[in-house]
Amino acid sequence: MITGYNTDIRHNEVVFHVQTEDKGLDYRYIESLVYVGGQVLASKRSNYADLLAEGKVEKDIIALMDHQHRTMIAAIKHGKLDAKLQSLTSGLVTRQSPPAASAAPSSQVVPPAGSAPPPAPRPAAPARERTLDQVILEYLTNEADQEQLVLFLEEESNLALGCQAHLVLRTRSSKSGVPVVGAQVSVKMISTVSDPRVLAMGKTDDMGLAPMSFDIPAIGRGTAALIITAVSSIGRAELKHLL
Repeated sequence: MITGYNTDIRHNEVVFHVQTEDKGLDYRYIESLVYVGGQVLASKRSNYADLLAEGKVEKDIIALMDHQHRTMIAAIKHGKLDAKLQSLTSGLVTRQSPPAASAAPSSQVVPPAGSAPPPAPRPAAPARERTLDQVILEYLTNEADQEQLVLFLEEESNLALGCQAHLVLRTRSSKSGVPVVGAQVSVKMISTVSDPRVLAMGKTDDMGLAPMSFDIPAIGRGTAALIITAVSSIGRAELKHLL
């Protein structure tokens, strides 16, 4: 089961951490959180109960999760969360006190006695802050014509520590849905007790598929995960699988 994505993005010398997870069939939604300095800056949830009702399978949910994760990253890169970041780092919005009233200059026109005072000017309406959903919708509108890489885990078996594993990866374009041929794919194992190691590498064929077989080392303690990556001329995509 693909559990989620974690990506660090540097924007304007600030590191944003984007985490996207599938909350499982008990909750049936995908959640993306954007962290800065350990604090949640923004969040986005997408319910996929309707996908299940339509008979969609795990790879469709993974595609939704991948798309939402990349959209959050793009929102950061395009500065869509800069205002939220400024509000977070400042803590409180500083309100400026109105300037002290000064004496009227000698040239000021004084209304005649008994006349009604001029109406007070109406205060300007405060600008309404856009919600994160509006920001993402705006980005998706701008993104519609851009081709991006989508990576699926088509088949899997024995993805466990100390086993000989087999998987089939599929790549396609986000816009046209056609297979992406010749994408560079790799499987890397990371753990809490050893350095990262590459377990397998390859390229997608004319169908956008990359079958791979490899041995997953056993570790005596700690936790580990597989990082599955695909790189092509239209972008990069990544999956994470906990072991």
